[in-house]
Amino acid sequence: MSCLLLHGLAGSPFEMQPLAGALEAAGLAVCNELLPGHGGALSAYLESDYGQWRTAALARYRELGRQGPVWLAGYSLGGLLALEICAAAARGELPPPAGLLALAVPLYFRKWHPYFCAAPQFRFLRWRARLRPCVSRPPRSAAAREVAPWQGHETVYYLPHFVELEAAQRRLRPLLGTLRTPLCIVQLRHDVCCHPWNSLYLLRRWGGGEAELHLLRTGSPHGGHLPTTHRECRERVAELAVDFARRCLAPAADEPAGTPGDCAAGN
Repeated sequence: MSCLLLHGLAGSPFEMQPLAGALEAAGLAVCNELLPGHGGALSAYLESDYGQWRTAALARYRELGRQGPVWLAGYSLGGLLALEICAAAARGELPPPAGLLALAVPLYFRKWHPYFCAAPQFRFLRWRARLRPCVSRPPRSAAAREVAPWQGHETVYYLPHFVELEAAQRRLRPLLGTLRTPLCIVQLRHDVCCHPWNSLYLLRRWGGGEAELHLLRTGSPHGGHLPTTHRECRERVAELAVDFARRCLAPAADEPAGTPGDCAAGN
């Protein structure tokens, strides 16, 4: 048995490390994957694309799947990639995942809906991506860093990446009804980057099997899109991850498992 963790856009395995540590402490083998173009120079990040990230995630899952059942945890972009894996498994191209922990997964950036308020950076996205693809933004404040640590390319929005993500969202949404992997959804209620309506949508459209949703409250206005590192909820999120992984992997407890060393780009 092994756990494959997939981080978010412009980030790094750092944001999944609290989960990785908790899962390893529970005796599970963990691969905290580094996606192409991430964790290094800005130029490499700008040159990477969704196709490369998807290919890397599928390849790592396929590799781990040769050794036994694989449990998935995907945050934001990583959640979309985890859905790609689930969809490939539903088509019979891969062995089915043991379970999916979906963390703040955006299935819509914007939508005409009375309870959905799109973040400003997602308005007129295609038009803006053509006129000014790379948008500078100020660094996170000291308060935000202290409340919800994060490592990545925080001072730039590369809008073509978000255009690619929107295309993936449109392709994945109709497939949700075909997916029956055990599902646990976790998100913070004050997430302004990925509206919590996305989690409700994912729960309602899921194809079947075990599915649960945890919308967590925090007092700080910072770090709404970082449930895994936010100081007010990271321990709770890690507990939910370990409990859900154990429930998913229990039926396959006698199957051979990988080891943390199986992932060269691991944590």
